[in-house]
Amino acid sequence: MINERSVGASAVCYIGLGAAALSLSADHDDGRSIEVIHAALDAGVRLIDTAYAYTTLDGLNHNESLIAQALQSHPSGSSAFVVSKGGHWRTAENFPIDGRPEVLRSHVDLSLKALGQEAIDLYFLHWPDPQVPIEESAGALEELRSLGKIRAVGLSNVSQAQLEQAGRSARIDAVQNHLSIFDRVDAPLARWAHERGIAYLAYSPLSGGGRSGTGRLEVLREFGEARGASPQQVALAWLLQSSPVLPLVGASRPASIRDSAQAASLSLTAAELLEITELVDKADAIKG
Repeated sequence: MINERSVGASAVCYIGLGAAALSLSADHDDGRSIEVIHAALDAGVRLIDTAYAYTTLDGLNHNESLIAQALQSHPSGSSAFVVSKGGHWRTAENFPIDGRPEVLRSHVDLSLKALGQEAIDLYFLHWPDPQVPIEESAGALEELRSLGKIRAVGLSNVSQAQLEQAGRSARIDAVQNHLSIFDRVDAPLARWAHERGIAYLAYSPLSGGGRSGTGRLEVLREFGEARGASPQQVALAWLLQSSPVLPLVGASRPASIRDSAQAASLSLTAAELLEITELVDKADAIKG
């Protein structure tokens, strides 16, 4: 059973709660969202992932403020490992990118205020800015670490080359990219990062199951039924045991995050991991 992953100098839970949908969904409900965060904490999840850009149309820092409220009202809230991101924000239906140091400094200050924290456990450049050398953006985050405003530095939506470039001006503790059983393109980068002590946080680890109709999810459902596991648990267990990653699971209902949190108890053999991979790939081929 997998109990934890390491991010920088911190040991955290084997999965994290990706909180974006709690603010970005058109039908978001603050009361239900707090229930989701509390359910995650009750299930042992300690990493909560947010961002300055995760907010509603009518306000700033909605997601971060929501998380602050949820953590303050739960007995385990003080033990949460909070991850946020900046250099990217929401304005109406647009999401601009700006990785200039002064913008990142401003976003960190706004996030600290919304979260009600003295320091953010892990802070990411949300997207590389093509107009700003990534070394400058990473250097600004390293400066913010030296000031005690953030504890660890990360880069999101980046390539290996960008990570290497950023490493010239900052110690990179984590990368956050997309990786799932349905989309394994980034798997080599996850291994590369792990070999260098860089944590890999996989966002949207359950997305892509419906791209080929119901075929992909159906094969996971059939495999899981024999093991008493949901298709989501199978997908997460496969990812946890195939790659040195920490999945960030989105949830809009308490039951969803409780289900995902049980993935670590599903132990798969090497033969089963290969079987699941082949089943998913075969479903793709049939639909293709």
